[in-house]
Amino acid sequence: MSLIQMRAWRSFLVVAGVIVAAVGFLPFLAGRDPIATLARQLEDADPEVRYRAAKQLEELGPGAGQAIDELAASLADGEQRVRYRSAKALSRMGDLAAAAVPALADGLKDPDRDVRYYCAKSLYKVGAAAEPAKEAVVAALGDEDSGIQRYLLKTLKEIGEGDEACMTAVEKFLNDPDPEIREVANDALEDMRD
Repeated sequence: MSLIQMRAWRSFLVVAGVIVAAVGFLPFLAGRDPIATLARQLEDADPEVRYRAAKQLEELGPGAGQAIDELAASLADGEQRVRYRSAKALSRMGDLAAAAVPALADGLKDPDRDVRYYCAKSLYKVGAAAEPAKEAVVAALGDEDSGIQRYLLKTLKEIGEGDEACMTAVEKFLNDPDPEIREVANDALEDMRD
């Protein structure tokens, strides 16, 4: 490829990038609330539209906080990709996702590993507000995925203080073959007993 061809290709990519960015901001430029537009798209009949909306809300992170209820509802979507992106978006919201705790607790039973992982991560990031999900978190500790177990143990550290059932569930991980899991379980128990 010659230098002229390389420059032409680079110019094309820059222009294409600008066009893609501009199209993404059309609702904003038209005076519409882009978050509300994306939230409505989560209910679209087309799964591709729902997926793209969840992905864009994920990219906005806490800035998309007004779409928590719609993202929570999307955790029950029939399409795995939509549930995954919605769970991942909620995991970026931190404590703003507190309203989604019941849906996140249900998501711990999802057949898809990635959905369960991001629901567990979201519950951890919600912090103390995840307390209503305590029983679901304890039940989900039976998940064999160590990444999911780590987030569930960290969540119990936040919400299981003084709770015998939670402490008993965490104690089972003190002899786990994974040293990282043992460390997280030990750390959680120390805080739960204080």
